[in-house]
Amino acid sequence: MTVFDGVQWLEHYGVFILPALAVFEQVGIPLPAVPALLVMGALAASGRVSLGLIILAIIVVTLPVDLTWHQLGRRRGARVLSGLCRMTLEPDLCVRRTHDLFRRHGVRTLLIMKFLPGLTTVLPPMAGAFGVPRLQFALYDGASSLLWAGFWMGTGYVFSDAIDQMIVWAARLGHLAIVLLVAAVVGYIALRYLRRWLLLRRLRIARITPEDLRRKLDAGENVTIIDLRTELDVAATPYAIPGSRWITTEQLDDHLADIPRDGELVLYCS
Repeated sequence: MTVFDGVQWLEHYGVFILPALAVFEQVGIPLPAVPALLVMGALAASGRVSLGLIILAIIVVTLPVDLTWHQLGRRRGARVLSGLCRMTLEPDLCVRRTHDLFRRHGVRTLLIMKFLPGLTTVLPPMAGAFGVPRLQFALYDGASSLLWAGFWMGTGYVFSDAIDQMIVWAARLGHLAIVLLVAAVVGYIALRYLRRWLLLRRLRIARITPEDLRRKLDAGENVTIIDLRTELDVAATPYAIPGSRWITTEQLDDHLADIPRDGELVLYCS
């Protein structure tokens, strides 16, 4: 398939392809939805497709998916979030980062969730876990899809000449353009996994096994244990190491003076 073939597919079947790409993004699969939206905007500038129809199709298809995750979040809370975050490239930061954003900005966070990788996967169930009413969630979710699709297709519409030139340039490259696109996606995923591996490697140096911690506690050593889990993490797993103190990362600065400095300090967040 050439680049021109891909553009023709978007022209004829974009009303099906774009909603499907949006759903893939909802579950954290990094397919090129944004480039497709830009091309669709350029096609609309020449009168070959209808922007309104594409946006409506995206909202109609993605809204039921998000409502399903919202309902699962209402019923199962953090357990659903933990499962979803394992599907992302940075599961250790997934719930914590999204939880902090939602606590800080509330339901308005839903308006930008389609623009931020990872948020579009986790925010619908998190909104359910926080008790956002179904109708309110549906309104914000639809508005988010409208903003996301409208912004990128609008950009493609305004810069349609530049998009057309890029398509011609890519077509001249032939199959090499597809190879470069696939390589960019694979490189992005590999880079994220490399960052995660390096982080875990650094953390492994300073880790303590549960058995070693148990031996220290049994021996009566001076060990202070801090539980850094979020509220949702604690709700999902309402257990803690005996003798530990629960301080979320957001509250850590306020409690630094209360943490003893005359012994060993052990932190855990999962």
